Parts: sequence; C-alpha cells; structure tokens
Amino acid sequence: MAHKLLKGVRSAKKSSLKKQFKQDKEKKRQKAAQKAKREEERDENPLAGLKKWQKKAIRQEAAAQAAAAAQAAAEKPSPWMLVAAFLSDRVESAAEAPSPGQSSQRSQKEKKLAKKEARQQAHQQRQHRELYAGSGRVLLVGEGNFSFARALCEVRGSGDGIYASAFDGEATLKRKYPDAVELQKQVEEKGGTTLLNVDATKLHKVREFRDAFSIILWNFPHLGAGEKDVEKNNDLHRKLLSAFFMSALRCLDEQGTVHVAMKEGEPYKSWKIVQLAKVSTDGVLQLQKVVPFSLSAWPGYEHRRTRGFNERFSKKDNEELAKGAKVYVFARSQGNAEAEQDAEDE
Repeated sequence: MAHKLLKGVRSAKKSSLKKQFKQDKEKKRQKAAQKAKREEERDENPLAGLKKWQKKAIRQEAAAQAAAAAQAAAEKPSPWMLVAAFLSDRVESAAEAPSPGQSSQRSQKEKKLAKKEARQQAHQQRQHRELYAGSGRVLLVGEGNFSFARALCEVRGSGDGIYASAFDGEATLKRKYPDAVELQKQVEEKGGTTLLNVDATKLHKVREFRDAFSIILWNFPHLGAGEKDVEKNNDLHRKLLSAFFMSALRCLDEQGTVHVAMKEGEPYKSWKIVQLAKVSTDGVLQLQKVVPFSLSAWPGYEHRRTRGFNERFSKKDNEELAKGAKVYVFARSQGNAEAEQDAEDE
C-alpha cells in the first residue's frame, strides 16, 4: 500500500522504538525458556497447560470415539453381505465407466498435471517464505489493513523483530480499512510492533530507523491518486519509488536488503523499478534476485488498494495478484546481471 500525498514530513511514533529494540533479545530468551518449560510439562502430562474446556472437549471426543467403535463392531455386516455389495459395485462401475484405455490415459494426464502444479506452487511458497526466514529486524512500509504483517508473524511463529507501518493515521486507517484495528492488535499480541503516520519516502527522518533493519519491504506501492494521464501517472510513481529507495538505503544494516512486490504487466513495467533503484542510489542498490509472489505462502493475507476497502473491487484484488506478481530484491552487493536482464525483458 502507498499513500496519496508525498508533501510534508510524517514521522513514526518513536517513543517506544528504542526501548523495543533493547527488549528484542530479552523477549526471545524468555520465550525460549517458556517454550522449553511447556514442552517438559507436556511430556509428563499431555493435558498440562490446557484450559478446562479444552480438557473437557478432549475427554468427550475420546468417549465419543469409543462409543462409535463399539457401535461399528456391533453393526459389522456379515461376509455374505460384503460380497454382494462388492459384486453390485463392480457391475455398476463396468456399465458406467469408459473404455479402459481412455480412462487410463485421461487419469494419467490429469495426475501428472496436478502433480506438476502442486510442485510448482510448493516451490514458489518456499522461495517466498525463505526471503523472511531469518531473525533480523523487518520493516514493512505501506501496510494497508496489516493482514500481511499478521501472516508474516504466523509463518515466522513470532512477531519479534517485525515492525509494520502504515502511512495513514488512526482515524483514516479505521475509515479506509475496517478490519485494520483487529489485525493490528493480533500483530502486537504476537510480539510485533505496529506504527502509524510513517512516510515510506522519509524513513531516515526517524532516528531509530537508521542502520536498523535487515529487510525493508513494500508490497505493491501505489499512490492511489487516480491520475488519468498515463505518462504523468508513471512519472509520479517513478518519483515515489526513487524517494523510497534513497530513504530505505539509509535504514539498512550492513547486509540489509530492500524488497518491493509489484504486479506484472502495465503500468508497473513502465516504472522501470530496476533502473530506478540504481539511479536513485548512485548505483549502490543492485538487483539481487526476483521471486514470484506466492499468495498461498501467506494464509490470511488480503491485498488492499491504497484508496481503501471497496465491496465491489477489494474481494477481487487477490485474484489480480494470482495472475502474476513478483518480489524484487535489491542489495548493496553487485547485482545479478542475469536476473536484471530477465526482469527488464519482461
């Protein structure tokens, strides 16, 4: 998500950031100790740590399973009934089924296609998730309803080190994205930090952000200005991304990377994101790799437009992403020339 205006300086609420950074390590240590203690208690007593209603549900389920097993044993059909049913099924199948050759060929082709698609989807999921598998600090900018931040916390198993920011203030956020407040709460309950009024083009204005992050991610940047002139619209977005790259570079740690997710096709192709990253940072940021954006890798993620949620359009936004989107990864190290050429050829 992006913002409508670039004028003015908006800074994050930073009173708690410095303290939050210092507490990261201590929180991880405490959670590891708590996890080890819970596992030890579970080994001794499988019901340890569960609430009363959970224990009651488990006992009721066990009793129901025992009753069902007893009933199944009492109603077990005789061998002669099983033989009759088997023969009847064989006769019906023979009458309805196509010829053995046709059925076999169709079945094999469908299975091969399904396996190929499943392998491809699983590979793309791994590729996308591996980008954020480390334990370094991750700054998300331009978050809409915080659903990606929530999904990232779920996949990583914790919100430690995740800082999710939105351009909008509290009142605007509630108006544009009715579910944002609840998702924000879920991110914070998992240990993440949410910030409002953060301008993606002025990140370096927040002193605590400088040299602080391993990854800075902007999913689907867009001004949402509704500019009808195609070339003017493209120019506005090039300026937006240039300012973002310049600011983000000052907030990366030594090995940090900048990630930008974009849809395929026009007008996004005309924004020339690879060239922008180079030019705006005097060649410091170079394309490292391009990874397909995998929706299935982030359960619960719901893409939202910069203008806000709209009943007519928003439900179809994820369908648009499914047609094709990619994550461009930029790093200080020398760019991968082959990946860059592939991106520019698209």
